[in-house]
Amino acid sequence: MTPMTTNEQLDITKLLHEAIDLELAADDAYELLIGPETRQQTVYLQLDLQLSRFADLAGWADVLQTGQPASHRQLTAQYVKVLALFLLFSAKRQWTHLVVLSAEQWQRIVDAKKQDQLAELNREYLAIKNLLNGAYVSRHQEDLRHAWHLLLKLGIVDFGISPAEITSAYQQLVTTANQQFNQH
Repeated sequence: MTPMTTNEQLDITKLLHEAIDLELAADDAYELLIGPETRQQTVYLQLDLQLSRFADLAGWADVLQTGQPASHRQLTAQYVKVLALFLLFSAKRQWTHLVVLSAEQWQRIVDAKKQDQLAELNREYLAIKNLLNGAYVSRHQEDLRHAWHLLLKLGIVDFGISPAEITSAYQQLVTTANQQFNQH
């Protein structure tokens, strides 16, 4: 695999700020008044559900699949929902420092070996879920960092979603959600 150049790296800080701003816009539009613990629970629950939807949409474990496989565009759109919620969860935990990557960490992720076999994808998905549970239930910061790295690797390397595609789909998600909030 050819190493990605620096300009192909995600602007995680920008994505993080947009996720936080999006939550504030939702709060304003729907006049949500829930406490910080309930908010963390809600964000974590949505993260878990959206991650599961991504795996379901990707279909690698659906051995009885009878429908059409999801398009790359559909997978990308679902993946950015997971990313946005992951970033928001890191903000709710006040662990945003764990999602910012050094150039070396980024390079290790993009240079990782692509997994496309059922057993390997299952292991990656289950590892992400297990690590997220450790981050939520036991408040293990390192679990969140490892889950983040695995999630990035899953989308970028295993499913071939480029940073440019992620950024574009993320912007579309933000724009669509803000339009919805403005109509409410």
